[in-house]
Amino acid sequence: MNVDIRTILMLAVFLGLYGGINFYFFSRVRSAFHFPGEISIVLLGILILLVLTPIIVRVLEAYHFEYAARTASMIGYIWMAFIFLFFFLHVSMELIRLIHRLLVPAAGKTQIQAGIFFIAACLAIGLVIYGYIDAQCIRMRNLTISTNEPLLPDGKIRIVQISDVHVGILNRNSRLTPILESVRATNPDILVSTGDLLDGELDNIMKDAARFAALPAKYGKFAILGNHEYYAGLDRSIEFTQAAGFTILRDDVVRVAGITILGSDDITGRRFAETGKREGFKKAQSEKRDGFVLLLKHQPHIDPSANFHLMLSGHTHGGQIYPFGLLVKIYFPHLHGLIEILPNKLLYISRGAGTWGPPVRIFAPPEITVIDLIGKKPT
Repeated sequence: MNVDIRTILMLAVFLGLYGGINFYFFSRVRSAFHFPGEISIVLLGILILLVLTPIIVRVLEAYHFEYAARTASMIGYIWMAFIFLFFFLHVSMELIRLIHRLLVPAAGKTQIQAGIFFIAACLAIGLVIYGYIDAQCIRMRNLTISTNEPLLPDGKIRIVQISDVHVGILNRNSRLTPILESVRATNPDILVSTGDLLDGELDNIMKDAARFAALPAKYGKFAILGNHEYYAGLDRSIEFTQAAGFTILRDDVVRVAGITILGSDDITGRRFAETGKREGFKKAQSEKRDGFVLLLKHQPHIDPSANFHLMLSGHTHGGQIYPFGLLVKIYFPHLHGLIEILPNKLLYISRGAGTWGPPVRIFAPPEITVIDLIGKKPT
């Protein structure tokens, strides 16, 4: 597993924030119910284990304890979704408590705190159940994009995009079936994966790769790497992606069916495993080209010098769990959807088909994108 100082700092910040949210929950429980010291100590110990779940899961994966890792993942990541929602709901409802105290000073403080706790907890549980179910209900996003460029063979090309599948400890086997069946039903001319196809160090993962390899695509399947392919291990990720039937583009340019496809390696690769083609690719993507140009880039950062007609990205998950998307928008102004950068220059950001961390999506449904390019018939 590749790590660097930035990854360690990000992990430290995450654990600090996540630990703080869990401590908030701990303090609210004690304030509402006044547990005795022994129960409080046990609860605090459980919360510490839950905070450390992401690390525990990675360690269990590394030592190939898959059943234990899967169990820890399900418990820990479902809790992560619950505690985030509880924190948001409870903080919001504390405002109601403050207003209530102003209006009804004689009301019992403990009674109000217990009521708010129960309401926030019940709402969070309900949302997690909804989000767990919704995360498995794949939506098809259909786009029709017109271009003045010629397209082989008859002026029409169907491009199907999958992104952020995160095949791993939770997203595998039967959970992949809706994704695979949905892609197969689209009958793509070109299938692209815009990163984070794999997420985890697992044994027996190649049978899932074989299921992707069986998907048809008339003119080929192309993939770029996302940040999680590097976190999962570069060699393993490349092996899986190739076994899944994809041609991997790491700062590479290919031409198929009259379309030029530029595949940008993820920015994570600049730190972990420089391809050695960075400057050449930067020059290549700035060149003016004949025909339709498709740019694949995992994170939706736009290079002003890049020349393309359509850029496909993922990474944001559309926020995955509302209102977490409000925080993501600080770094990525556009969470999902089709954005016109300039005339004849479009960006589409997919919400992704899988989940990272909690197997839950709330108001950010999973999707597969079907893009019908309508151009000129070649002369």
